[in-house]
Amino acid sequence: MNEKPLLIGRLAKLSGVRPDTIRFYARSGLLLKPSRTASGYRVYNTAALNQVRFIRKAQSLGFSLDEIRRIMSLRGQGKETCRCVIAIAEATLAETETKLKELHQFKDRLTANLTRWKQKRHGPIAAEFCALIEATG
Repeated sequence: MNEKPLLIGRLAKLSGVRPDTIRFYARSGLLLKPSRTASGYRVYNTAALNQVRFIRKAQSLGFSLDEIRRIMSLRGQGKETCRCVIAIAEATLAETETKLKELHQFKDRLTANLTRWKQKRHGPIAAEFCALIEATG
C-alpha cells in the first residue's frame, strides 16, 4: 500500500510550522530535498513529517539546529555515536540548568517587585521593570 504524498502546505500544517520553515530545513540539510511533481510542487512523505516533528521537539527541548543536524546524522551508527550524543546531551543539560537557575532568580525578583509595586501603585514602575529585565542574564 503506497502512502499518500504530502505537498509542502499539508506537511507544514501537520507538523505545526510554516512552509518557509520546511524550505529552510531542506536548504539547511535537516530535511532531505523533496521530489517534485511535473508542475514543480514539492512532494514529501510520512518520513519527512516525522523528521520535521523530531526537529521541532528537539528545538523545544533546547537543542540548536546544528546539534539536531549532528544528532540526526549520527543516528544508528554505533558506540562512538552514543558517546557523541551523550556529550551533546550533557552540554545541553548544563545549559538548561544555567537557564533554569537564571529563570528562578528572575522569578524571585519579579515576585518581590510585583508585591512592592502593587503596594506602591505609583512611581517609575515601568523603568524598574525594564531595569529588572536588563539585569537578567
